[in-house]
Order: sequence, then C-alpha cells, then structure tokens
Amino acid sequence: MVDINKFLFHALLLFLMAGSIAGLFAGASLVLRPAWLLYVSKRANRWIATRQISGLLERVIKVDRWFYRHHQASGMLLMTGAAFLLYFYSSHVDKPHVITSLSRTYAIPTMLTEVLLDSAVLSILLGAAFALIISLFLLIRPSLLRGFEQGANQWISLRQALKPFEIARVGMDEYVFQNVQMAGVLLLFGSLYTLAGLTIWL
Repeated sequence: MVDINKFLFHALLLFLMAGSIAGLFAGASLVLRPAWLLYVSKRANRWIATRQISGLLERVIKVDRWFYRHHQASGMLLMTGAAFLLYFYSSHVDKPHVITSLSRTYAIPTMLTEVLLDSAVLSILLGAAFALIISLFLLIRPSLLRGFEQGANQWISLRQALKPFEIARVGMDEYVFQNVQMAGVLLLFGSLYTLAGLTIWL
C-alpha cells in the first residue's frame, strides 16, 4: 500500500512538472512569438455545448417493472447482500488494526481515524438495515413500496445546474491578448518557480 502511494505521488509530481514545462513553452511563445500562440488559441477555441451531455444523463431508465416482475429473486439478492454487510461489518472488522493501519498509512491522527471509521461503518450498517427492510417488502408485499417509490421518483433536471457552463467567458482571453508580453513573462516566471519547487521536492 505504501509503495502504491509513493508511485501515485511521484506520478502526480511528474504530471505537474510536465504542466510546468508546457507553461514554460507557452510563456516563451507569448514573449518571443505571440502570433504563434494567438493562432493556436483561435484554432483550439471551440464551443462545446453541454446540452447533449445533459440529454444523455436525463434519459429515463425504468427498472421498476423488472423488480416488481421478479420481486422474489430481487428481494432474495437484496436480502443476501444486506445480511452479508451486517454480518461482516458487525463482527469481522478488526477495528484496532484498521485504525492503526490507516493512521500509519495516511498520517492521520488516531482519534480522527477512529471517528471516520465509526462513521463509515455506521453508515454502511444503516444502509444495510434499510436494504434488509426493503428486501422483506419485496418478498412479502411489493405493492406497499409503490407509495414510497412515487415519493422518491422525483424528476431532477440538470439544465439549470449546467446553465453556468453554457455562458461564454472571454474576458481573460481578451486581457491576455491585450497584454501578451506581460502575460508571457508572468507565465514564464510562474512555470519556472513551480518547476524548480517540484524538482527539489522530487
């Protein structure tokens, strides 16, 4: 586990260093050959609408009929999964060992690790208990779930949430184009500083 964390950390540093090197080239281009970057910017600036993405996410996928048609099989599967979670997390979790391992791996205080572990286990147990109750309804009287289903199946549209992403914000581009040399110098020094810091850290 520790080796994987070190590998991911080094990979992140190398990724940031690659971004800093790209920033160096972009800053140098803005200072020496600003026309190149302006040409690339015009070619790269393409408007991407989120309506197609939101349309895919807003498609209705109905699985209720399958659950009601096969309520005994789905109830048994749900009950088995819920019973396994209740059994495992209530009797097979070595709490002191898990707390010690997490605290040592992620350098988190023991008390905070214990609180987070207890919260996670409690959430899983409550979810499993709720799933167990639902499985009993599916096995015995699935019609009692229709009222709960109608109250829970509320349509939530993503158009309002994604609307800010549809607004074009060109103020930064115009500012950079009007102050090409200054933006290039700032980008050049910022990239150099970041690359030097990452190199020392690595």
